[in-house]
Amino acid sequence: MPNSPDVAAVLLAFSALPAAAAQSVEPLFAASGAAVCTNASTFRTAEDVPLVLPEVNPEHTHLIERQRFVRGWKGCIVANANCTITGLTITLKALLDSFGLKRLFVVSMQAVSGAGYPGIASMDILGNVVPYIDGEEDKMEWEPLKMLGNLQDGEVVLADLAISAQANRVAVIDGHMLCLSVELEKKSTLEEVRQALRQFAAPEISRELPSAPAFPILLSDEPDRPQPRLDLTAGGGMTTVVGRVREDTLLDYRMVILSHNTIRGAAGGSIYNAELLVRQGWIS
Repeated sequence: MPNSPDVAAVLLAFSALPAAAAQSVEPLFAASGAAVCTNASTFRTAEDVPLVLPEVNPEHTHLIERQRFVRGWKGCIVANANCTITGLTITLKALLDSFGLKRLFVVSMQAVSGAGYPGIASMDILGNVVPYIDGEEDKMEWEPLKMLGNLQDGEVVLADLAISAQANRVAVIDGHMLCLSVELEKKSTLEEVRQALRQFAAPEISRELPSAPAFPILLSDEPDRPQPRLDLTAGGGMTTVVGRVREDTLLDYRMVILSHNTIRGAAGGSIYNAELLVRQGWIS
């Protein structure tokens, strides 16, 4: 039990609980003094819970101060993002920093491993595409706004960005792909956009952590990449691979994004967040 002497001595806990279980269990560990790095979606929308990608918003961990004050916890809960929008948000951060963002349209092609165990029945997915994932599009349209938002006076001001998302489940084992069309605030050339993606680097505090990939974004020049079979393990599964960057006929630019949903978007992301908390002094 979380109030036992053994658990009370725990400084760090990783959670991959179902959302309903996380609602009651994770706060017990946080109250006992543990920093809980969670994959669950339960607390992502809470105003005092950081939703963190170390490449994007490491400063949002300052919400822990408010969280501890309001909830009376000795520890904390820090959430990592929905696996679908992890690579998307990293890509958007590179574009936001260089050009600003106005609106975007994104279509996901999500691997079956993202459905968890036991997942989808084989007769439902083999040779098929399922154009609906319960609750996914809402997460895709909201979570990037929190992570790309600014921390002001102990709260996150959501990014001023319009997102339209469509989610699909496809017969791929691992690897979430997204087709993105984006309108920038600052008009820029194709080469400038490619350069911004190629040169994007994590903030200094996140850059040298053990799980940090050498390059947060790998820009592919091949016309038929990225592909899950060929590119999924880039950077040990922690790198976002972006390809097919080209001008868009409706907005400004379009591209294809690939990220590893079970490494960067789940377990690896939680470990990366824990390393950040240690570096920042939240776990000691």
